[in-house]
Amino acid sequence: MKKFLYLLLAVGVCYACKKDKTGTKPLVYFKSYQPDSITPTTELFTLTMRVEDGDGDIEDSIYYAILKDSEIQLSKDTIWDGAKMPNIGQNRGNSVKADVSIPFESIKFAAGYNWAPNDSAHYLIVIRDNAGNKSDTVATPKFSFRRNQ
Repeated sequence: MKKFLYLLLAVGVCYACKKDKTGTKPLVYFKSYQPDSITPTTELFTLTMRVEDGDGDIEDSIYYAILKDSEIQLSKDTIWDGAKMPNIGQNRGNSVKADVSIPFESIKFAAGYNWAPNDSAHYLIVIRDNAGNKSDTVATPKFSFRRNQ
């Protein structure tokens, strides 16, 4: 009976000490758009991403770029913009999994837009944590971009 208890204790200790699969490199995944397309009446477009970090220090920055299909042929340059990540300092040292929503007002996605029929767009997203670790660049799914009628 004692051997069984020691075995059970050893298995419990090993399981409790198991490392989270999320390392120090931040991870980012697409979650949703709200609304699901941009129309002539869209005033606010929200991109929601799932972020994960093994050491909980993802308070630095999130970078994003919108790529409109009609403009990709015109310019090979990607214009990046960024924002400060929300303060989640209470999780430093712990694994973090959170949703981050980025609201875009029409000035952010419609300024200087040249109308094109059946246009679509998608975002590129990268996050950086306090230690300078960067996530992989994630391309979101395409969405309909009908800014003009």
